Amino acid sequence: MVKILGILDIFGVIVLLLVSFDANTPKRLVIIIAALLCLKGFIFIFDIASILDIGVGILLFLSLFVTLPLLLLLIVAGVLGLKGILSLVPLS
Repeated sequence: MVKILGILDIFGVIVLLLVSFDANTPKRLVIIIAALLCLKGFIFIFDIASILDIGVGILLFLSLFVTLPLLLLLIVAGVLGLKGILSLVPLS
């Protein structure tokens, strides 16, 4: 289950990078990934990393309407990508 959630984080990074570099990203894809990240964040709300998921979901929603700073999107994508990669790597 953790690996599926990590893959969702990786998809979130890909969509964030597409949005940050003004690629023709389908709005439906952005909405779906943002909603899934927010849902994942609200399910595990007591974990500090889930606040990041909710924040990324909100940023993705906002990116549909306003132009967000590139540096902000790249930093958030880097942190989310690190979280996703670390959830895919076995610890022992």
